[in-house]
Amino acid sequence: MILALALKSLDELVAEHGPMRTLIHHAKHETDVPRGQYAVYSHNVFAGKSLRESVVKANNGTPVLTIRLAEYVEPVTAKTRYAVDYWSLGGFWTLDHEVRAVAETAYEEAVRAEFARPTRWLRLSPARFLGGLALFYDATDVL
Repeated sequence: MILALALKSLDELVAEHGPMRTLIHHAKHETDVPRGQYAVYSHNVFAGKSLRESVVKANNGTPVLTIRLAEYVEPVTAKTRYAVDYWSLGGFWTLDHEVRAVAETAYEEAVRAEFARPTRWLRLSPARFLGGLALFYDATDVL
């Protein structure tokens, strides 16, 4: 017997469960939470449990790009939510959702999108692009 999982795309999951919520964004003046609450949301996401992570490091070992899926406690409702936290020297944003599958799929899409179109300031050797995600990222769990 062969077991095959039917995986849904992010668009299908969003249609079923609703869109991701934008908590924080370096370039957006309006997000789904008031700007005055950025610090508490950022703290809760940062202190949350890391579920998955992809990292690109500089030659000295310092992370220059991190994409992370975290389980955290939403500060207003005290409910568990799942955040996709993207941080780089060129910008940052955090999205979240109450359904882990939606956030997990968004995380995987963010990791693949960064490989397909790297952030313009990210300076990497051409060799990092020849071996797929495993060579592009110093650490990743996306296949």
